[in-house]
Amino acid sequence: MVQILANGDIVQDDDPRVRANAQHRENTSRQEFFNMAPNAGHAPLQQRAARPRGRSPFSELNQQLMNMGFPLWNLGNQVVEPVMSILLLFLLMMVGVRGLLLVGLIYVVSHLSQR
Repeated sequence: MVQILANGDIVQDDDPRVRANAQHRENTSRQEFFNMAPNAGHAPLQQRAARPRGRSPFSELNQQLMNMGFPLWNLGNQVVEPVMSILLLFLLMMVGVRGLLLVGLIYVVSHLSQR
């Protein structure tokens, strides 16, 4: 069989350029899949320097809110973090108790349907 290279050349499968390209592509895809490549080259330089690897903006915000004194609390077997507490308060103000109960019901139904 033949392979088509990125530059448009048509070569046989046993060509060294095909093997090198396939091996590079395989290593890159594995690194991206397991997120083991350091900063994977997708984020701008400012973001790489600003955030440690593996931390999301929500986890940073949670940490800041916990440092300010917002508590973690449990709802059943789920831990409710400060960001979710603030979101629940915001939803309560915007849609009221009935709307909050509707959102909770939708969450429970979707959570149970995933099992």
